[in-house]
Amino acid sequence: MLFPLLFFILLGCFASWLVIHLLLASGFGQGGDADPQHHHTHVGVIPRIGGVGIMAGFGVTYALCFFQLNTADNQTMQHFAVAGGAFGAFLLGFIDDFRPLGAKLKLLAQILIAVVAYKCGLSIDRFKIPFTETMVDVEFISLLLTVAWFVAIMNLINLIDGLDGLAGGVGLMLMALLVYLGIQRGIAFSSILSLGMIGAILGFLFHNFPPAKCYMGDSGAYMIGYVIASLSLLNSEKGAVLAALITPALALALPIVDVAFALFRRAIKGLPLFRPDRGHIHHRLMRTGLSRRNTVLVLYAISLFALVGGLLAFADRGRYLPIFLGFAFVIILFALRGQKISAASVRVLLTDSLQSRQDTRNAMYLKNWLVVEAERADSATHLWSDFRFVLKKMGFCRAELKMGEELRDFYVPHTPHEELELLWKEAHTTAGEVPLELTLYGERDNFSESQFELAADIAAEAWASARAKWKDVNGSPMDFHSVAKEATDYRKQKARNLYRPTY
Repeated sequence: MLFPLLFFILLGCFASWLVIHLLLASGFGQGGDADPQHHHTHVGVIPRIGGVGIMAGFGVTYALCFFQLNTADNQTMQHFAVAGGAFGAFLLGFIDDFRPLGAKLKLLAQILIAVVAYKCGLSIDRFKIPFTETMVDVEFISLLLTVAWFVAIMNLINLIDGLDGLAGGVGLMLMALLVYLGIQRGIAFSSILSLGMIGAILGFLFHNFPPAKCYMGDSGAYMIGYVIASLSLLNSEKGAVLAALITPALALALPIVDVAFALFRRAIKGLPLFRPDRGHIHHRLMRTGLSRRNTVLVLYAISLFALVGGLLAFADRGRYLPIFLGFAFVIILFALRGQKISAASVRVLLTDSLQSRQDTRNAMYLKNWLVVEAERADSATHLWSDFRFVLKKMGFCRAELKMGEELRDFYVPHTPHEELELLWKEAHTTAGEVPLELTLYGERDNFSESQFELAADIAAEAWASARAKWKDVNGSPMDFHSVAKEATDYRKQKARNLYRPTY
């Protein structure tokens, strides 16, 4: 029994490792992330090609299933949907990794992939109430539930892919859980594919564990999420959502809680719900002084603990699950004791956030305006003039911007820009072809600490997005001496002629 399990793991691992190794050796994808996004934690140029290797490991495992398993067992529409949907999710993410598609288009494509899976038989038709024998027929909303399941799991994996090794490790644990569920259900196809995915993710982690040589990108995250969602449905008993769905959901407690808090945090601040930020669990752990490696290990431990809860939900009809949940509740209370959280602090946070919602919306409008200006600006010097206008309107009294080896600054007259005890100060740095350091100052009388941190983050994001747009339009990274390339058509030339920098 042990040798077949190891064979599929080693097969997927070797295929994944080899493909990524060859891509890295060839330099494929290494020009696509020269200027990292504002909220990324990595530095340097790291290609987002890991998903190709994971897809290779999955592909060879599926091919072996297709040709070796009994025809009646593996050549069904459900099994075709697992493989076809995984490839579709991979392709969607792969395109987005190199040519960003936009949130709405990606969501539409994910819904389409989920609808196809539903039409092929991967659906949620009945629901069993936990700890009882009562079955609830949900066929009238089956399509809605199925689409929500697929879209949620695909995006959960993608949203936690913000730290070297994190999404891969969580995905690995989920695949191990699916192996167990598949064996318990006697579903060879599900078990073998899960084993192959364990190997594929391991092969990827050889290149991704801190310090990372590559990232899985949206292609790997979407594909892993789709495989988890589809195999969970395949493991369900006669279409009923039993522990086959509850167990993976419990094991995904870390990303579910993280995303829920992120959505709540952005909502009360007046931010777009899907705007990236640095408030995720791994960001907070790193701010305590933990290294990337240690942060990943801590989150692995949390995910493993959640995985145990998932297994207990399945084992012995969930008899031991209440004990686990009680134990988890005690641990959470113990962890919160050191966070100085009280009703008063929560009330102050909510009041402060709600009062600053209008300022936040105005800051987002200014950010979007600057990005549009970057598309038609004729020089980096003029774009810096526009950015000074943005900073002044956002309420900053002083700023210093260093790109490469050159420094520019500005200050608002008649403000205490020299007396640091009267100011808030925050610095943002970004690596890339032209390294960037932006230092911002705001008067304490005009900002609370949390309001200043948020405004500074939006301002730094505005400049990062503007210079990314500049590079996209002009084909080269921006420094203070950059001049826009000649317009290629009448529309662009007209926009350039109408451009008036703000001095």
